[in-house]
Amino acid sequence: MRRAQKILLVGGVALIVAVNAFVLAGVAWNRSGVPGSALTLTQRELSLPYAFGLDGERGGVEVVLLWRSPMRDDSAEAAYDMHYGRGPDWLGADKLRELGFDLKEERDAYRQKREVYVVLELAGADWQAALAQAQRRLDRALARGNAEKQDIDAQKSALEALKYEQHKASRLFAVDAGLDAAALRQRYPDTHRYLIVVATVTPSVTVFDKKFTFSGHIGELAVARISVPHALRGAMEGIDRSALDSGRAAFDMDVSWGRRFEPWITAVRPRRLAPAG
Repeated sequence: MRRAQKILLVGGVALIVAVNAFVLAGVAWNRSGVPGSALTLTQRELSLPYAFGLDGERGGVEVVLLWRSPMRDDSAEAAYDMHYGRGPDWLGADKLRELGFDLKEERDAYRQKREVYVVLELAGADWQAALAQAQRRLDRALARGNAEKQDIDAQKSALEALKYEQHKASRLFAVDAGLDAAALRQRYPDTHRYLIVVATVTPSVTVFDKKFTFSGHIGELAVARISVPHALRGAMEGIDRSALDSGRAAFDMDVSWGRRFEPWITAVRPRRLAPAG
């Protein structure tokens, strides 16, 4: 009996060692060579854990990548109509078919789901469009010029939305998708501006007047959480969460994506901003 227990114990340890070796080999291969993407992101694109810096626990720390799709409704008045994760206009029927979806069975289209490569652009044309859109909302609210409470509230809401867009909203926008990562990289060669990730796409269909309209929803990224390496956690100590939330502090993180499109953090730089005048 003891011999059998010893064999099981040795076998269990060997299995753990083998699994760890396999994982480490995968990490090493992912990080070998020149990174596929290397972006400098801020607190706008990387969300800290809610309790970071508040509970005294600075052990394992993960940040979450925040990204967006362009807003469709330019006339919307919602203050924070950011639509994180919603499907963009370019993800229509033609693009869905290009991604391999069979749309012949219209009503069952939403049952399909597949992983594809998605291109995220940092601080590009879609972000500029979002800024302009928020400004137009404010301009419309101010143009009404009424002193009624609902109009005053609308102006306040639009102003808050513009400030949020200017200073806090993520600048990463989904701009394209495909099945061939190499082809996408050739189309978007700037590795410091365009990030290629793996994400799920699910079709949806709406029916109006017997006409079917297809659109796609970009779901979760294959890897959205990024662990801060132990060697860089000392720099995390310089991030004041209370000042960060109030806009009086900020941080930069250099993040690279490798052969398996998996990210890792290479640098952390806390910043303290001057108080607003």
